[in-house]
Amino acid sequence: MSNPLKKLAISAIRTGGHVVMLPFEKTAKPASIRMPPVFIIGAPRSGTSLLYELMITRLRFAYISNAAHRFFRTPLTATRLFKNAIANWRGDFSSSYGHIDGWGAPNEGGWVWQRWLADSDWTDGADISSSDIEELRALTTGLSSIMAAPFLNKNVMHSNRLRLMHKIWPDALYLEVKRDVRDNARSIIRAERVEAGPETTADVWWSVRPRLAKDFAGKSDTERAIAQVIGVSRDIADDIPHLGPDRLHIVDYGDLCAEPETALMGIQQFLGSHGCMAEQRMAVPESFPIRPSRLLSEKDEAIMDQTLSSLGKDI
Repeated sequence: MSNPLKKLAISAIRTGGHVVMLPFEKTAKPASIRMPPVFIIGAPRSGTSLLYELMITRLRFAYISNAAHRFFRTPLTATRLFKNAIANWRGDFSSSYGHIDGWGAPNEGGWVWQRWLADSDWTDGADISSSDIEELRALTTGLSSIMAAPFLNKNVMHSNRLRLMHKIWPDALYLEVKRDVRDNARSIIRAERVEAGPETTADVWWSVRPRLAKDFAGKSDTERAIAQVIGVSRDIADDIPHLGPDRLHIVDYGDLCAEPETALMGIQQFLGSHGCMAEQRMAVPESFPIRPSRLLSEKDEAIMDQTLSSLGKDI
Protein backbone atom coordinates (compact mmCIF):
# COMPACT_ATOMS: atom_id res chain seq x y z
CA MET A 1 0.00 0.00 0.00
CA SER A 2 1.42 3.38 -0.99
CA ASN A 3 2.10 5.93 1.73
CA PRO A 4 -0.82 8.29 0.82
CA LEU A 5 -3.25 5.34 0.74
CA LYS A 6 -1.90 4.06 4.04
CA LYS A 7 -2.43 7.45 5.65
CA LEU A 8 -5.95 7.61 4.24
CA ALA A 9 -6.74 4.14 5.59
CA ILE A 10 -5.39 5.01 9.04
CA SER A 11 -7.43 8.22 9.07
CA ALA A 12 -10.58 6.32 8.11
CA ILE A 13 -9.99 3.75 10.86
CA ARG A 14 -9.39 6.48 13.43
CA THR A 15 -12.55 8.35 12.38
CA GLY A 16 -14.59 5.17 12.62
CA GLY A 17 -13.11 4.40 16.02
CA HIS A 18 -14.03 7.86 17.28
CA VAL A 19 -17.63 7.40 16.11
CA VAL A 20 -17.93 4.03 17.85
CA MET A 21 -16.21 5.08 21.09
CA LEU A 22 -17.61 8.60 21.53
CA PRO A 23 -20.85 7.53 23.31
CA PHE A 24 -18.79 5.62 25.88
CA GLU A 25 -16.53 8.64 26.40
CA LYS A 26 -19.49 10.94 27.02
CA THR A 27 -21.23 8.64 29.49
CA ALA A 28 -18.08 7.69 31.41
CA LYS A 29 -17.84 9.30 34.85
CA PRO A 30 -14.63 8.00 36.41
CA ALA A 31 -14.05 8.68 40.09
CA SER A 32 -11.44 11.27 40.95
CA ILE A 33 -8.08 10.24 42.34
CA ARG A 34 -6.74 12.75 44.84
CA MET A 35 -3.13 13.12 43.76
CA PRO A 36 -1.59 16.09 41.95
CA PRO A 37 -0.78 15.62 38.25
CA VAL A 38 2.88 15.74 37.25
CA PHE A 39 4.26 17.44 34.13
CA ILE A 40 7.74 17.14 32.62
CA ILE A 41 8.85 20.39 30.97
CA GLY A 42 11.98 21.96 29.49
CA ALA A 43 13.54 22.84 26.17
CA PRO A 44 13.19 20.41 23.26
CA ARG A 45 16.05 17.88 23.01
CA SER A 46 16.97 18.46 26.66
CA GLY A 47 16.27 14.90 27.83
CA THR A 48 12.58 15.18 28.68
CA SER A 49 11.71 12.02 26.71
CA LEU A 50 14.33 10.00 28.55
CA LEU A 51 12.98 11.15 31.91
CA TYR A 52 9.41 10.36 30.81
CA GLU A 53 10.33 6.81 29.84
CA LEU A 54 12.45 6.28 32.96
CA MET A 55 9.68 7.41 35.28
CA ILE A 56 7.04 5.22 33.65
CA THR A 57 9.40 2.25 33.64
CA ARG A 58 10.41 2.70 37.28
CA LEU A 59 7.08 3.81 38.74
CA ARG A 60 3.41 3.24 37.98
CA PHE A 61 1.77 6.29 36.47
CA ALA A 62 -1.30 7.00 34.38
CA TYR A 63 -0.39 8.73 31.14
CA ILE A 64 -1.52 9.51 27.60
CA SER A 65 -0.58 6.40 25.64
CA ASN A 66 -0.10 6.09 21.90
CA ALA A 67 -3.58 4.54 21.82
CA ALA A 68 -5.12 7.55 23.61
CA HIS A 69 -3.17 9.94 21.39
CA ARG A 70 -4.34 8.26 18.17
CA PHE A 71 -7.95 8.19 19.36
CA PHE A 72 -7.58 11.72 20.70
CA ARG A 73 -11.31 12.46 20.85
CA THR A 74 -11.90 9.48 23.13
CA PRO A 75 -8.72 9.12 25.22
CA LEU A 76 -10.48 7.67 28.28
CA THR A 77 -12.25 4.97 26.29
CA ALA A 78 -9.05 4.17 24.39
CA THR A 79 -7.21 3.84 27.70
CA ARG A 80 -9.82 1.38 28.98
CA LEU A 81 -9.58 -0.69 25.81
CA PHE A 82 -5.76 -0.77 25.91
CA LYS A 83 -5.44 -0.88 29.70
CA ASN A 84 -3.48 -4.15 29.75
CA ALA A 85 -1.04 -2.95 27.10
CA ILE A 86 -0.49 0.26 29.09
CA ALA A 87 -0.15 -1.49 32.45
CA ASN A 88 2.33 -4.04 31.07
CA TRP A 89 4.31 -1.68 28.85
CA ARG A 90 8.07 -1.77 29.18
CA GLY A 91 10.36 0.54 27.26
CA ASP A 92 13.73 -0.09 25.67
CA PHE A 93 14.87 3.56 25.73
CA SER A 94 15.08 3.91 21.96
CA SER A 95 12.73 6.80 21.22
CA SER A 96 12.97 8.78 17.98
CA TYR A 97 12.43 12.53 18.43
CA GLY A 98 10.30 11.73 21.46
CA HIS A 99 8.20 9.02 19.79
CA ILE A 100 8.13 5.59 21.42
CA ASP A 101 6.63 2.61 19.58
CA GLY A 102 3.74 0.51 20.90
CA TRP A 103 0.05 1.05 21.65
CA GLY A 104 0.72 1.15 25.38
CA ALA A 105 3.80 3.38 25.15
CA PRO A 106 3.75 6.92 26.60
CA ASN A 107 3.03 9.78 24.22
CA GLU A 108 3.29 13.56 24.57
CA GLY A 109 -0.41 13.66 23.69
CA GLY A 110 -0.18 16.58 21.29
CA TRP A 111 -3.42 15.77 19.48
CA VAL A 112 -5.22 15.36 22.81
CA TRP A 113 -3.96 18.65 24.28
CA GLN A 114 -4.65 20.57 21.07
CA ARG A 115 -8.38 20.06 21.58
CA TRP A 116 -8.11 22.70 24.32
CA LEU A 117 -4.60 24.15 24.37
CA ALA A 118 -3.09 25.71 21.25
CA ASP A 119 0.60 25.23 20.47
CA SER A 120 1.56 28.87 20.31
CA ASP A 121 3.52 31.64 22.01
CA TRP A 122 3.69 32.13 25.76
CA THR A 123 0.28 32.59 27.36
CA ASP A 124 -1.13 33.19 30.82
CA GLY A 125 -4.41 31.53 29.83
CA ALA A 126 -6.57 34.54 30.68
CA ASP A 127 -9.15 33.52 28.08
CA ILE A 128 -9.60 29.84 28.96
CA SER A 129 -13.23 28.95 29.67
CA SER A 130 -14.53 27.25 32.80
CA SER A 131 -15.90 24.41 30.66
CA ASP A 132 -12.46 23.76 29.16
CA ILE A 133 -10.95 23.71 32.64
CA GLU A 134 -13.53 21.17 33.77
CA GLU A 135 -12.92 18.96 30.75
CA LEU A 136 -9.14 19.05 31.16
CA ARG A 137 -9.41 18.17 34.84
CA ALA A 138 -11.78 15.34 33.94
CA LEU A 139 -9.21 14.05 31.45
CA THR A 140 -6.34 13.80 33.93
CA THR A 141 -8.42 12.54 36.85
CA GLY A 142 -10.17 10.09 34.53
CA LEU A 143 -6.90 8.61 33.31
CA SER A 144 -5.64 8.43 36.90
CA SER A 145 -8.79 6.64 37.98
CA ILE A 146 -8.67 4.09 35.14
CA MET A 147 -5.04 3.22 35.83
CA ALA A 148 -5.26 3.71 39.62
CA ALA A 149 -2.12 5.86 39.57
CA PRO A 150 -1.09 9.53 39.54
CA PHE A 151 -1.09 11.23 36.14
CA LEU A 152 2.20 12.02 34.38
CA ASN A 153 2.79 13.78 31.08
CA LYS A 154 5.77 15.11 29.20
CA ASN A 155 5.18 17.86 26.67
CA VAL A 156 7.63 20.73 26.15
CA MET A 157 4.77 22.90 24.86
CA HIS A 158 3.59 23.15 28.46
CA SER A 159 6.79 25.07 29.28
CA ASN A 160 5.45 28.40 27.98
CA ARG A 161 1.97 28.13 29.50
CA LEU A 162 2.63 27.38 33.17
CA ARG A 163 0.29 30.11 34.40
CA LEU A 164 -2.45 28.60 32.26
CA MET A 165 -1.59 25.14 33.61
CA HIS A 166 -1.85 26.51 37.14
CA LYS A 167 -5.38 27.76 36.48
CA ILE A 168 -6.38 24.28 35.40
CA TRP A 169 -4.41 22.24 37.94
CA PRO A 170 -3.44 24.48 40.90
CA ASP A 171 -1.89 21.50 42.70
CA ALA A 172 0.21 20.29 39.73
CA LEU A 173 3.89 19.47 40.12
CA TYR A 174 6.59 20.15 37.50
CA LEU A 175 9.87 18.49 36.62
CA GLU A 176 12.18 20.65 34.50
CA VAL A 177 15.02 18.91 32.64
CA LYS A 178 18.11 21.05 32.05
CA ARG A 179 20.97 20.21 29.73
CA ASP A 180 24.20 22.03 28.84
CA VAL A 181 23.08 24.95 26.66
CA ARG A 182 25.48 24.33 23.80
CA ASP A 183 24.85 20.58 23.73
CA ASN A 184 21.12 21.21 23.83
CA ALA A 185 21.28 23.79 21.04
CA ARG A 186 23.40 21.53 18.82
CA SER A 187 20.82 18.77 19.22
CA ILE A 188 17.98 21.15 18.32
CA ILE A 189 19.84 22.39 15.24
CA ARG A 190 20.50 18.86 13.98
CA ALA A 191 16.90 17.83 14.66
CA GLU A 192 15.53 20.92 12.91
CA ARG A 193 17.67 20.35 9.86
CA VAL A 194 16.49 16.75 9.64
CA GLU A 195 12.83 17.40 10.46
CA ALA A 196 12.20 20.77 8.83
CA GLY A 197 15.14 21.30 6.50
CA PRO A 198 17.91 23.91 6.75
CA GLU A 199 15.78 26.90 5.76
CA THR A 200 14.41 29.21 8.43
CA THR A 201 11.55 31.68 8.30
CA ALA A 202 10.53 34.62 10.40
CA ASP A 203 7.72 32.74 12.12
CA VAL A 204 8.26 28.99 12.04
CA TRP A 205 10.12 27.55 15.01
CA TRP A 206 10.86 23.91 15.69
CA SER A 207 8.78 23.07 18.78
CA VAL A 208 8.07 25.48 21.66
CA ARG A 209 8.39 29.27 21.18
CA PRO A 210 9.64 31.19 24.24
CA ARG A 211 8.70 34.80 24.88
CA LEU A 212 11.97 36.10 23.48
CA ALA A 213 11.22 34.42 20.13
CA LYS A 214 9.94 37.76 18.84
CA ASP A 215 13.48 39.13 19.14
CA PHE A 216 14.88 36.35 16.94
CA ALA A 217 12.43 36.39 14.05
CA GLY A 218 14.26 35.75 10.81
CA LYS A 219 17.51 34.87 12.56
CA SER A 220 19.52 31.76 11.69
CA ASP A 221 18.55 28.38 13.10
CA THR A 222 21.75 28.45 15.18
CA GLU A 223 20.81 31.75 16.86
CA ARG A 224 17.27 30.61 17.42
CA ALA A 225 18.33 27.30 18.96
CA ILE A 226 20.38 29.09 21.62
CA ALA A 227 17.52 31.55 22.18
CA GLN A 228 15.11 28.66 22.47
CA VAL A 229 17.07 26.85 25.18
CA ILE A 230 17.68 30.01 27.20
CA GLY A 231 14.22 31.44 26.53
CA VAL A 232 12.35 28.34 27.68
CA SER A 233 14.40 28.24 30.88
CA ARG A 234 13.73 31.93 31.50
CA ASP A 235 10.00 31.54 30.91
CA ILE A 236 9.82 28.71 33.42
CA ALA A 237 11.88 30.67 35.98
CA ASP A 238 9.66 33.73 35.51
CA ASP A 239 6.40 31.80 35.82
CA ILE A 240 7.15 29.41 38.66
CA PRO A 241 6.85 32.11 41.38
CA HIS A 242 3.23 32.59 40.29
CA LEU A 243 2.62 28.88 40.95
CA GLY A 244 4.74 28.57 44.07
CA PRO A 245 8.48 27.79 43.97
CA ASP A 246 7.90 24.48 45.75
CA ARG A 247 5.99 23.17 42.70
CA LEU A 248 9.17 22.71 40.62
CA HIS A 249 11.97 20.14 40.79
CA ILE A 250 14.95 20.55 38.45
CA VAL A 251 16.57 17.47 36.90
CA ASP A 252 20.06 17.74 35.44
CA TYR A 253 20.37 15.71 32.23
CA GLY A 254 23.96 14.72 32.93
CA ASP A 255 23.07 13.44 36.40
CA LEU A 256 20.06 11.62 35.00
CA CYS A 257 22.23 9.75 32.50
CA ALA A 258 25.04 9.03 34.96
CA GLU A 259 22.86 7.75 37.82
CA PRO A 260 19.20 7.32 36.79
CA GLU A 261 18.20 5.59 40.02
CA THR A 262 19.61 8.39 42.18
CA ALA A 263 17.84 11.02 40.08
CA LEU A 264 14.57 9.10 40.30
CA MET A 265 14.90 8.78 44.09
CA GLY A 266 15.20 12.56 44.32
CA ILE A 267 12.10 12.94 42.16
CA GLN A 268 10.18 10.46 44.31
CA GLN A 269 11.06 12.42 47.44
CA PHE A 270 9.88 15.65 45.80
CA LEU A 271 6.60 14.12 44.63
CA GLY A 272 6.02 12.33 47.94
CA SER A 273 6.45 15.57 49.87
CA HIS A 274 3.44 16.87 47.92
CA GLY A 275 1.28 13.80 48.42
CA CYS A 276 1.99 12.18 45.05
CA MET A 277 2.90 8.55 45.66
CA ALA A 278 3.57 6.11 42.81
CA GLU A 279 4.01 2.35 43.16
CA GLN A 280 7.37 0.78 42.37
CA ARG A 281 7.41 -0.99 39.02
CA MET A 282 10.57 -2.14 37.21
CA ALA A 283 14.30 -1.62 37.43
CA VAL A 284 15.96 0.90 35.13
CA PRO A 285 19.42 0.79 33.51
CA GLU A 286 22.33 1.66 35.80
CA SER A 287 23.43 4.45 33.47
CA PHE A 288 23.27 5.83 29.95
CA PRO A 289 26.34 6.80 27.93
CA ILE A 290 26.84 10.53 27.59
CA ARG A 291 28.55 10.95 24.27
CA PRO A 292 30.53 14.13 23.63
CA SER A 293 28.43 16.59 21.66
CA ARG A 294 29.65 16.77 18.07
CA LEU A 295 30.65 20.28 17.18
CA LEU A 296 28.92 22.06 14.33
CA SER A 297 30.79 24.08 11.73
CA GLU A 298 33.20 26.77 12.90
CA LYS A 299 30.70 29.37 11.72
CA ASP A 300 27.83 27.82 13.69
CA GLU A 301 29.96 27.49 16.82
CA ALA A 302 30.99 31.16 16.56
CA ILE A 303 27.35 32.20 16.14
CA MET A 304 26.39 30.22 19.24
CA ASP A 305 29.07 32.00 21.29
CA GLN A 306 27.97 35.42 19.97
CA THR A 307 24.31 34.67 20.74
CA LEU A 308 25.12 33.53 24.27
CA SER A 309 27.09 36.72 24.81
CA SER A 310 24.26 38.90 23.45
CA LEU A 311 21.78 37.26 25.81
CA GLY A 312 23.99 38.12 28.73
CA LYS A 313 24.65 34.74 30.24
CA ASP A 314 25.47 31.09 29.74
CA ILE A 315 22.97 29.04 31.74
